[in-house]
Amino acid sequence: MATTLVLSAMPAGAQEARPASALRVRPARIDVEVSFYDTVQVPAATTDTALAVVTRTFAQSGIDVGWKDCDSGDACTGHVARAIVRLGRSSAVMKQASPAVLGDAIIDRGTGSGVFATIYVDRVERMSERAETDVALLLGRAIAHELGHLLLGTNAHSPSGLMRAHWTETDVRRNLLSDWILSKKDAEAIRRRLR
Repeated sequence: MATTLVLSAMPAGAQEARPASALRVRPARIDVEVSFYDTVQVPAATTDTALAVVTRTFAQSGIDVGWKDCDSGDACTGHVARAIVRLGRSSAVMKQASPAVLGDAIIDRGTGSGVFATIYVDRVERMSERAETDVALLLGRAIAHELGHLLLGTNAHSPSGLMRAHWTETDVRRNLLSDWILSKKDAEAIRRRLR
């Protein structure tokens, strides 16, 4: 009785086919259009770096943020965006708030949607100086946090990660990656809302 042994030649580096259920499927990327206003004329290099920080932060969760610069004339006339982000300075009313408040997001509690956030550049600059960190990096993280509120449709905070309520100078100085990314739960909640 003869036995035939069949060998299948695979190119070097090739892997055996796995059932579809065993393959790790990446979720489809989601696009978000954001209108951006700089009412305090932050230097362009600082703004560009900050927006790149925001873009990278959300891209890690499969959310691609597109920016529409609305400072030039009627650039945003008729433009429909998921969210509006504005750079401004804190007002006399905000002077009463904790200096750790770097921005705010306006959320319509009735509809659970948010469209407008303000980041207080003067507060970001002060915290950056006290924490001895790059102002553009901290500005980007503050923008990402407030945009997170708009995309989540809530002003609630998470226990950890980018959407936590309190940022201390120590947090900013030590610069742990886990402090500045969306938690898996927050990322999934945003993706659900944007589908």
